[in-house]
Amino acid sequence: FFLASFILGSEQVHLAGPGRSGTRELSKQEPGCSRRAVYAQHKTKTSTTMAFRRTVYSLADIASNTSLSEALASTKVVGGSGKNRLVVLGTGWGGFNLALGLKSTLPDDQHVRIVSPSNHFVFTPLLPSTAVGTLEFRCIQEPIRKALGPNGNYVQAKASAVDPETKTILCESTFDDEKFAIRYDRLVIAVGVKTNTFGIDSIREGDGIYFLKHLYHARNIRNNIVDSFEKAAIPGTSEEERRRLLSFVVVGGGPTSCEFVAELHDFVTNDVQKMFGDLLPYVKVTLVEAGPALLAPFEANLQNYTRKLFKKRDIDVRLGCSVTGVEEYYGDGFRFKAKRALLSDGSILPFGTLVWSAGLAPVKFTEAIEGVLPRAPNGRIITDEYLRVKGHEGSIWAIGDAAVCDTEPHAQLAQVARQQGLYLADVLSGKQKDDEKPFKFFNLGSMASLGEMKGIYDGSNVGVKGMEVSVPRIKGLVALLMWRFAYWGRQTSIENKFLIPMHWLKSFLFGRDVSRF
Repeated sequence: FFLASFILGSEQVHLAGPGRSGTRELSKQEPGCSRRAVYAQHKTKTSTTMAFRRTVYSLADIASNTSLSEALASTKVVGGSGKNRLVVLGTGWGGFNLALGLKSTLPDDQHVRIVSPSNHFVFTPLLPSTAVGTLEFRCIQEPIRKALGPNGNYVQAKASAVDPETKTILCESTFDDEKFAIRYDRLVIAVGVKTNTFGIDSIREGDGIYFLKHLYHARNIRNNIVDSFEKAAIPGTSEEERRRLLSFVVVGGGPTSCEFVAELHDFVTNDVQKMFGDLLPYVKVTLVEAGPALLAPFEANLQNYTRKLFKKRDIDVRLGCSVTGVEEYYGDGFRFKAKRALLSDGSILPFGTLVWSAGLAPVKFTEAIEGVLPRAPNGRIITDEYLRVKGHEGSIWAIGDAAVCDTEPHAQLAQVARQQGLYLADVLSGKQKDDEKPFKFFNLGSMASLGEMKGIYDGSNVGVKGMEVSVPRIKGLVALLMWRFAYWGRQTSIENKFLIPMHWLKSFLFGRDVSRF
């Protein structure tokens, strides 16, 4: 049973779910070049630094003055030529698994450099569990440096532009205003996507509004949930304000949203009841989905099963309805800043916590390369069936949520990005030629945890496209055990394989931690 769960599991249908100063090139550490010397060189380039101090290099900026190639050439670029140098942008499902695949297979004369603002990989299917304390944050992340071999390196920065002619990437440090250039021989773009707010200006992260894609998102949500209960428990807080503070609105009907709602319900019924029992009548959870059903990728009877479970738990599910905006308001006797969500059906939902997990949008880097690399109407980079970027075969590849194949497009799923990363590791390590065998996605099915020791598994189309087989749909405790065994088995480090079941057991026996820190 354990082996079957491990094989069928894998990453579910989570939508994944991941570029200041004078331009200089990062290369292998140069002999005799100390940090103090580098700093001294930096101090002499102040005037050049100011010329390049921008938040992001968009093509419109460059076109209005000079080309990116000329901009890079106008500043001294130091370092090597980029020969035999592989650069990977991103540490999500695609980039991390690519790094893992190359760790022991990359030839000695090849060098890999990972560039990403995040120095760790997040196991996103378990992210909702950390937002309420079922799991701790560190047990679902893997440091990227542990995935690198002896000829690998990591740079904590954001890529802001790429010049295919000079094979140069313009990057921006996440710590200061430094901009620097990195040369490459081969480039893999795995930058992922960001949360889509659909142009609603009032949906801005902070002050009760949160996304759920990264570890810091989950940490902020967890702290706000605890704060909401503690504020509601302060003597003198009005009943109306207590209802607002303990009103939780979740936007989006995908797996991430449904799993977070399920985790929140378990937290309220198992832990809040013990520690904030007098506040339990004020708690309300609302799930808002613009589409006609929850968990759209799943089979209809599993969707209905989920809907019935939520209804039984008094979770307010609103389908065919969307959030059109958020506004601040003031109630009689309110002590804390208040917000409410405006819905497309005209209703209003005051809230203490709003979790937005509805839709995906291109990141700034993907937007900035318009006109440089081919992009689909939805902003994804166009590749061929070998994951090579159109027009740049042999030098640039794109994988994961940021890319789409022109002949066989795949959904933006974690399991797609993972398989693409492993496939590309074989290509870049020389195990197979870049046009020897096209990438074929093997669908492992979709899973979700629904709380109260229940889950669902949809194996309607398991296998490679055109050769799928139908595996029985599973729900209840067996599906949850498959979910847990599969995600436990997918952990990379021994530490996490040890910590995750320990935290599950701790939460079951002793409850979740409600400390605020």
